[in-house]
Amino acid sequence: MREVGIADAAGGLETTFEMIVRISANCKFKDCTHTIEKGCAVLEAVEKGEIDKASYENYLKMEREKSHFESSIEEKRKKDKDFGKMIKNYKKDTRKKK
Repeated sequence: MREVGIADAAGGLETTFEMIVRISANCKFKDCTHTIEKGCAVLEAVEKGEIDKASYENYLKMEREKSHFESSIEEKRKKDKDFGKMIKNYKKDTRKKK
């Protein structure tokens, strides 16, 4: 389950937690994290028993893992970009010395 959620994060969570995603469209705020916000339709559904609490907790866990995975990709791209700049500057400096 985790591999699907991380490898295909965009579709994986929406497919697996379709009900939560559908209900989240009714949240008061578009950037709702479904954790503490007032007016969160997902939290209301969990409180009413419309969404299983274990499923909700799994959803939050997968969201955290997805965020971590995505931030790791951004960090890797930044390191690659910085490395590329370093090589470019090294080549420039080497040419100047000749």
